[in-house]
Amino acid sequence: MNRLVTAFIATAVSAAATAQTTQINPNRYRVETGVAFDIGNVGASDYTFAWTDSSGSFSGIADPTLELVAGQTYTFQRVSGSHPFAICDDTLPVSGSDGSYGRITADIILINAATLEPIADFTADPAPTTDLISWTPTSADLGVYYYTCTVTGHVGMTGRIEIIEAETDCPADVNGDGLVSPADFNAWINAFNNQLPECDQNGDGLCTPADFNAWINNFNNGC
Repeated sequence: MNRLVTAFIATAVSAAATAQTTQINPNRYRVETGVAFDIGNVGASDYTFAWTDSSGSFSGIADPTLELVAGQTYTFQRVSGSHPFAICDDTLPVSGSDGSYGRITADIILINAATLEPIADFTADPAPTTDLISWTPTSADLGVYYYTCTVTGHVGMTGRIEIIEAETDCPADVNGDGLVSPADFNAWINAFNNQLPECDQNGDGLCTPADFNAWINNFNNGC
């Protein structure tokens, strides 16, 4: 590969960043690395989420469905003075779809029964307290959860959380060190120059310049 192409690739890689958040659809986000969620509200109808990671800043996201990765630590903190926030298991009676879930019970006994235990650790009372939820789900926690406002009449302040496994297939990690970093750029160049299997980033069975663009996409998507 000539120096001009190598310089172009180096520039592109330096501008790339490992994605931590991927918007799957308008109301669903996969957040692959632990972040701090600040939680506000729109009246008594919706929670709003805000967070920042290497993918950028997200704010004003109403009742998103969150795909969170086992082994990562996520915090959830209320930033306004009302609407206690609780994380519940899938026994909480809920209906709806991404961005429009609603709790179909106002029975506090059912809400408390579904809240993860210990309840105090999975309920974030409103500001100005410093109370927050810190959750590091494990592989044993894979599955569906719901968050909701524990004010019994605020049934619309509800959303879905899915705990998923970390991706094990990571084509951008060309050097196999378990990380996606600029060092993988040099590893990909070596794979390209020597026609090694790691060069094939688009899965077409070939090692061609098209795999560079595929590697950039894989790099941005992270692992």
